[in-house]
Amino acid sequence: MLILVSLLLISLGWNYLRFQSRQLKPASITKLQLDRDPILEKLRVAIQIPTISTPLSRLGADSELHRFRDFIHATFPDLHESPFVVRTGRDFGDEQIPSILLEWPGQEPGMDAILLMSHFDVVPIEASTRQEWSHPAFSGDQEGKYLWGRGTLDCKQGVMAILEAIHLLSAEGFKPQRTIYVALGHDEEIGGAEGNAKMAAWFKSQGRRLHSIIDEGGCIFNEFPGLKSPAALVGVAEKGYLVVELTASVEADQVGHASMPPRETAVSLLANALHRIHESPFPARVDGGLQKTLDFLGPEMDFTNKIAISNMWLFGWLVKNKLGQKPSGDALLRTTIAPTMIEGGVVENVLPSKATAKLNLRLLPGDTIQSVMSHLEKEIKDPRVTVSIGAHPKEASPVSDTDGEPFKILQETIHQVFPDVVVAPFVLVGSTDTSHYLGQCDNILRFIPTRLWEKDTQRFHGIDERIECDNYLEIVRFFHQYIKNSSRKDESQAEVVAR
Repeated sequence: MLILVSLLLISLGWNYLRFQSRQLKPASITKLQLDRDPILEKLRVAIQIPTISTPLSRLGADSELHRFRDFIHATFPDLHESPFVVRTGRDFGDEQIPSILLEWPGQEPGMDAILLMSHFDVVPIEASTRQEWSHPAFSGDQEGKYLWGRGTLDCKQGVMAILEAIHLLSAEGFKPQRTIYVALGHDEEIGGAEGNAKMAAWFKSQGRRLHSIIDEGGCIFNEFPGLKSPAALVGVAEKGYLVVELTASVEADQVGHASMPPRETAVSLLANALHRIHESPFPARVDGGLQKTLDFLGPEMDFTNKIAISNMWLFGWLVKNKLGQKPSGDALLRTTIAPTMIEGGVVENVLPSKATAKLNLRLLPGDTIQSVMSHLEKEIKDPRVTVSIGAHPKEASPVSDTDGEPFKILQETIHQVFPDVVVAPFVLVGSTDTSHYLGQCDNILRFIPTRLWEKDTQRFHGIDERIECDNYLEIVRFFHQYIKNSSRKDESQAEVVAR
């Protein structure tokens, strides 16, 4: 027994010592000096334009989305002149499309291009919550250290920071080696079918592959369990999206007056199906994107967490259990199922012939739409309940390579501009417009360095959306440095060392 214990301790210790930091230590850079007030004023005005997502069929030529496109032209006129090329709706099949594709031609046309993405449409404000905002949702008020309004977090800070960085670089005389594209979508919040989907089709028609894509997704989380430093999480994949409709149907002799119900009704059949699904969740898995997250964060954690993560063969169950205690952690472990809508019946005293429920599923990489449907049908085990796929299903994305050059360039840039953070990849549980570019780029990275406290995560699509003014300037600096790093011809990477 003593020998076994000794061997166990040696194995634990060996794995612990081999669990080395994946953080980079690049050469430091001089902090970019910015003209604070004019830069913040541009973002403030951008927030004041209420660019609520609207389908193209309901979009007039004088819409707020078109007004925002005109604002971009008026604010950055230099980016609408040579050497820049601006493409709008006419290039994508309909001149009513407000989305913008900016091209900054590189000095080396043979090098694959870089695509920077963001979107300027925003979700609407619920009428019942308007009075709960500390500042009107489209005021763009600047008070204290914050700038307030819908779009400050999602996602006009990305739009304006990218354009500001390119404007500054151009004024400095910088000339990228790689071509830089900037895709600014107008309908990301409603699926992007008329914005980035059309722009992605344009890239495909031109036969242009991309070296890397940067879009929204991960942020800098100032509070992260087990870490003393903020965590900069880069989305290297995103979950798939699937709406499933369950329909329970009964024979004609099982409907009628509710005073004489049969043992089973359409509603009870549906309830039983939902219960079976709830009791049979998809298994928790630490693989793919989540394993990469742990590989990067584990070495930076305290002894207890580090020993557990470096020895997943023994403590994997404990890591899963700890992550699974919160919905945010559980979503990283498995394909999730959320019943969101139920319909059935016309009045309270009549038994319906049908009852339906809609489930919203987010697919973890490794699960497919086919495997998920098979799981649901197997667990329901009732031919009277049909399972059908809803509109716009989407498979989980591939996981981008964290050992490749594009990720290392992004990681290097983050460490240069934010030397206080720990960088790690993760799987995004939401969706982005990058889904339209799958197959045209192998390195899709989802990150804008917005600093967030735990309570700030509720501001996305919620009440009192805001951004710290100093953080917005950091985002400008980030894109300024990223463009310099990613478009250079000599792409030697910083040395990986323990920090």
